Amino acid sequence: MNRPHLQRCLDVACDVGGGFVDLCATGSGAILTAKVPRRHDATLTDMLHAALADAGIAPVEVGQLRLSTTLAANALLAGEAAPVALVATAGFTDVPDLGRQSRRDPDLWPPPPPTPPWMSPEAWRFPLRGRIAADRSEAEKLAVDELDALRALPHGTPVALCLLFAHRNPAHELAAAMRIAALRPDLPISLSHRVDPQPREFERMLATLADASLKPLAARLLQVEGLPAPWVMRAEGGLVPLAEVLERPLGLIGSGPAAGALAVAHAARGEDAIGLDIGSATTEVSLHRAGAPLPARGTWLDEMWLRGTSLDAESLRLGGAMLLTTVGGRLRLGPGVAPDGPACLGGRAATLTDAALCAGLPAEAGTSQREAARRACEGIDPAAVLRLAVAWLAERVRRIAFRRNLDPTRARLVVGGGAGVFLAQAIAAELGARELVVPCHAALLAATGLARAPAMAREEMACDLGLDALGTLHRHAAQHAVSLRARLQQWDVPAPRLRHELDLAPGPRAEPLTMAWTPGDDANLAMRFAEAAHAQRGQAPPDAPRILALRSIATADLPAP
Repeated sequence: MNRPHLQRCLDVACDVGGGFVDLCATGSGAILTAKVPRRHDATLTDMLHAALADAGIAPVEVGQLRLSTTLAANALLAGEAAPVALVATAGFTDVPDLGRQSRRDPDLWPPPPPTPPWMSPEAWRFPLRGRIAADRSEAEKLAVDELDALRALPHGTPVALCLLFAHRNPAHELAAAMRIAALRPDLPISLSHRVDPQPREFERMLATLADASLKPLAARLLQVEGLPAPWVMRAEGGLVPLAEVLERPLGLIGSGPAAGALAVAHAARGEDAIGLDIGSATTEVSLHRAGAPLPARGTWLDEMWLRGTSLDAESLRLGGAMLLTTVGGRLRLGPGVAPDGPACLGGRAATLTDAALCAGLPAEAGTSQREAARRACEGIDPAAVLRLAVAWLAERVRRIAFRRNLDPTRARLVVGGGAGVFLAQAIAAELGARELVVPCHAALLAATGLARAPAMAREEMACDLGLDALGTLHRHAAQHAVSLRARLQQWDVPAPRLRHELDLAPGPRAEPLTMAWTPGDDANLAMRFAEAAHAQRGQAPPDAPRILALRSIATADLPAP
């Protein structure tokens, strides 16, 4: 007797990177995987269907779709996102050019501009009279009629609305947004008090500009046809429905690195760890203490720091498609990557992967691949290339780890990514790591982390309180809990787990530390802050900390499809 065919219902995780689309599917009693080259002229739907076909999965078998990507970060780095119209309080439209007047690399000359010039054209900056004071009162009435100047903007131009002290009182931003929506309903608007409700005008303005810049790109790229609407990974390490990402796309910037960090956390097994996800264009470095990914207050994109809650993962410009050049007889890695991405093997210009193939790595490579690589690397010493790449990467990993008081010689090193597999052993030796872990499906590191990711929602409130006023936050934490449960209920995600965090610092201008907090358990908070500061920064500040923000987070496992 023939049994009827039982159609599989799979939970599919796809990571769309600069060179490949990685897939990891569960739900059939086995793990199905695929790794396919990304065609740069293909839509997201085409890429996902190609990966599914490679894994032997029919589109109707996809019960749930998870998505992470580096496309947003790559678009900002390459200047391919949309230019933005800025509406700012009169007298503050030059903040994008002034920045913080600080340089990450003092040897870089000329110093890069604080804000990429393409992102905020000077002709698209609109001053708006009216002001909210630092004490949340209205110091000057809002002149909404001045927004009529936005009528001249091209169709669909994204707008960043960033008014003074909007994080303390958003009334003026909300009124301005209503006026703009009535004048030009075609203009997508990003409001600074929703994107980044924290003090410091430049950081809030830059985050809002980047969020607005990504809105047209996200609306265009993240359209998926013939598959379930995806759950999308955000920089803080949780999944949200697609509609949430389209509303606030800034979290897409750390999407791929956050997925990889979750996979590293699984392999860390409760120990301090450093994760390296070495792909075709970049290497993502993540830091973990006692097995948990460290939180960060922003994401570095080259020389641009975008503030926003994220996992502590940093992108370095080194990957398997990195071009090899000689300058004055000296070997150089980059600065560019092969235009054909993974199809670069044996191309007109040699890459790091070509050098690895010439050196005999990876062992399973075919003879034709090695012959093509040898032709591309003619006149180049492949062993020297690998030594240079390993030394460069190890030095930057040391700097990143030492900044968080993490000793690479005492941490577990977890390495994955397509190029990570053949560089792992050499990097571990160069760092002096006590243990090297190369997980199963290491080349699909971000996709395997994505498959484990929970749904996540958060509420955040800026403040400036002493520890003696901590009790005033209990009511706000309870309000956040009600709001978060309602939001996850709208997402059809049951049984959320709630937790609260406080940002503590010795003063309002100091860099805060994020501490877990349970309302009602207020004792020993100052002592725990001192211990955390000593663990992460090597010393505890002498002054009692102040509370600069309350953050509430709800997480829940996605229901099985």
